Amino acid sequence: MLREYEMTFITRSDLPEADFNGVLAKYEKYMTSDGGEILKKEAWGSRKLAFPINKQHRGNFMVYDFAGLASHLTEMERLMRIDENVLRYLSVLINKQVDIEKRKDEIVKEAAAAKEREAAAREAAEELGGRD
Repeated sequence: MLREYEMTFITRSDLPEADFNGVLAKYEKYMTSDGGEILKKEAWGSRKLAFPINKQHRGNFMVYDFAGLASHLTEMERLMRIDENVLRYLSVLINKQVDIEKRKDEIVKEAAAAKEREAAAREAAEELGGRD
């Protein structure tokens, strides 16, 4: 039975592009194995950390929303603990049973609503800027 998880992890910011993509591919393989599927993938980019982790002051943040097996999540977490390129990770169970197609539709609708809110906020800011 597939479950929906959200996983956020931070990689070293000094990784070359090829190594960074290799780290992503490694964990995406576990997310998609045995019928699992990545529902949403967000790259938050390189950000300053609140405190140094392993003498690193910046990190590349990645957020995944995926449907997968609990056993694969356990293995991914084990590998992340020993991977020197992963500074921190956090996985959260979102839903114990997930209908992948329905969830994909929800994510698309959420993204469209967010774009509409962003456009409305931008338009309101322009109106306020024009009144001065």
